[in-house]
Amino acid sequence: MGCMGNEQVITPKLDKLASEGVLVTNAISCQPVCTPFRAQLMTGRYGHATGVIHNDIKLPNSETSIAEVLKDRGYSTGYIGKWHLEAGRNNPVAAKNRQGWDYWAVRNCSHRHFDPVYWLNDAKEPTIRKGWEPEIQTDLAIDYIKGRKAGPFCLFVSFGPPHNPYKAPVRYLKKYADMKLTNRPNVPGDKTQSLRNYYAMVTSLDDCVGRIAKALEAAGIAEDTILVFSSDHGDMLGSQGHVLKQRPWAESINIPFILRYPRKVKPSQKRDWLVTSVDFMPTLLGLSGAAVPKQVQGMDLSGLFCGNSKAERDAAFLFNVHRGGGPGCDWRGVRTKKWVYAFHKFGDWIMYDLQNDPHQLKNLVDDPKHAARKKLLAEQLARMRKDLGENIPLAGRMPADIRLP
Repeated sequence: MGCMGNEQVITPKLDKLASEGVLVTNAISCQPVCTPFRAQLMTGRYGHATGVIHNDIKLPNSETSIAEVLKDRGYSTGYIGKWHLEAGRNNPVAAKNRQGWDYWAVRNCSHRHFDPVYWLNDAKEPTIRKGWEPEIQTDLAIDYIKGRKAGPFCLFVSFGPPHNPYKAPVRYLKKYADMKLTNRPNVPGDKTQSLRNYYAMVTSLDDCVGRIAKALEAAGIAEDTILVFSSDHGDMLGSQGHVLKQRPWAESINIPFILRYPRKVKPSQKRDWLVTSVDFMPTLLGLSGAAVPKQVQGMDLSGLFCGNSKAERDAAFLFNVHRGGGPGCDWRGVRTKKWVYAFHKFGDWIMYDLQNDPHQLKNLVDDPKHAARKKLLAEQLARMRKDLGENIPLAGRMPADIRLP
């Protein structure tokens, strides 16, 4: 996003949203892949606790979702877009148990972002629409906002892009057609075509988020609505010679996070707080005045956002099981504001000084000058695993670079 310092991508609506609320620069996906992140988002619990440790695992009905908590408090609830919390990738998801979501316009998982298919509420047959999926989902969201019943509501809009395959409507591709793009310094070779298409998808979402924000204003409820923009993971896009996600590098684990809540949260804040995927649910509940279920493992950071507390997270626990894609190995890691460290089945993998090496160009994991730091991070990670009760044996083959064509 432009508000995160990227001068190439076109994101005026997201930049405006950031100026109206809090932009968090250290938002972290604890497990940067679709299904596990979504389970963390819904429950505030890590994958080893819910059993959702890789893609295409159903979120157990026994887990308590944010929608169920808010529904008990009289909220109307709605979910639009990609779900990916059922076992079958392209099943109808006209599920009997929707984890508390009343309005339902969903497809479990599809990376076909044009001419989408989705199941609406209790329909036995799908709805098929022509067009760019995020725009159709935005139309549904605006209709929901306009037609909602009186009282509080919670609406999730889950866009598929930006995600491979890297395609976007022509009008967005044209915005970047003649633009000279520069890869990140950690990208070997020229991968700007993938970057060009990725940016086009991002700009299309920028327009969609802008339309949703405008709909809240038109409804007269923007002042009292918590509006959050984030993502389940990033995309390596050639950085470190890798593609896609499920890596411990910044391009994979760092995610956007903007929160606007004019009634309680001061605007124009840019914070380096660590906010992780398990923190989203308890923090939103805290901002809503709802009690956080006892089993939640994430932190309620609502006091931090409202300026009533200085209590922050000091580290993020990183976790990956390679099934369902990834670098070919399970790994565990820890991310602080200053450092990131990860190991896999075959030993230490990466360690970077994020303050002095933000693009992670120099892996210090085997540097004897930093052996003491590595020991401290490894011990911190071991304590986190013990405290969280995570002891799943690591598996997989030696990770290798995966080059973009």
